[in-house]
Amino acid sequence: MRLLSGPIPDNKIRITGLSTTVRHALQALAGMRVRAQRAGDVARRRGLPEAALSKIFQRLAKFGLLESRRGPGGGYRLARSPAETSLAAVADALEPSDRRHGRCLIEDRPCGGGAVCALHEAGVAAEAQLRGAMSSLTLADLAPRRRVAAGRAAK
Repeated sequence: MRLLSGPIPDNKIRITGLSTTVRHALQALAGMRVRAQRAGDVARRRGLPEAALSKIFQRLAKFGLLESRRGPGGGYRLARSPAETSLAAVADALEPSDRRHGRCLIEDRPCGGGAVCALHEAGVAAEAQLRGAMSSLTLADLAPRRRVAAGRAAK
């Protein structure tokens, strides 16, 4: 299953529950190489904003998800293997759960208390399902998979 195939468009209605920052991070980290890479190089390769990705990588390094090295040959690399890094860990580093929950799906404002939109309950349930899926999926699950010719797979 391939979850990300390119830039994800921003819409007015946030059905996914993922912020632009988290989406950019997941796109950048999907298939990230073992050797250190500069944020700008990753941004250009993935079609992401360089300044934003640089800030995202700094924050992920602060939370121990990326290692950073300065100087020639420096850059960022994953601190753990992709199979050991859950999507939820990435989301939590960039957007604490207390900021994600309780946001209106239609407008960018808090939803709750006395006035909730018609989608509130469905949104809460969808957020819980998304959180569960993100906890069980890793960066390895996002990496593009190579198709193997049928003849080679049988050997």
